[in-house]
Amino acid sequence: MSDGYLSKDRAHLAKMQRARRARLVRIDYTPSPQALAAIDSKRGPYLPLCTNSGVIDAIVIEWAELTGIKYGEVEAPMTSADAAGISAAIRAPAREFGSDLPSWGESWLAENRAKQASRRVICGARRHRDGKPCQAKSQPGKQRCKWHGGCATGPRTPEGKLRALANLKQHRQRPR
Repeated sequence: MSDGYLSKDRAHLAKMQRARRARLVRIDYTPSPQALAAIDSKRGPYLPLCTNSGVIDAIVIEWAELTGIKYGEVEAPMTSADAAGISAAIRAPAREFGSDLPSWGESWLAENRAKQASRRVICGARRHRDGKPCQAKSQPGKQRCKWHGGCATGPRTPEGKLRALANLKQHRQRPR
């Protein structure tokens, strides 16, 4: 097995990917409109100021210099390998989820339980091309995907509702 990128050794490739990810620090950030305006005013046509990461880096470094933070002396963050070495006695004891909910927590949990009940499922309608079950996800709260009627709203006008009712009655009266 070679040690290069094109190695067939999956364990080696996984180790290389973990090492690469350990070097990267990712922050999930959704800026406010004011922050977006600041980012756009700082943006430039060339690297690194033409990317969001470059602009945010420049803003954070300017802020650190203005506030007197010596960012070269900041301690390196703990990696997952360091965190795994922490003894279980130091860690906080596990609590049952929901034991100390705020006042709005019960309604939030009820909403999420309702969302889980209406989550998307596999459509299952028969495909015309090969007769096999459709594997697409259903529309939220529905049982069929968008291609098999999940977006249908049904009849909306009074005339359309009467036609649908007449069709239902007609098909119920058919002998089998």
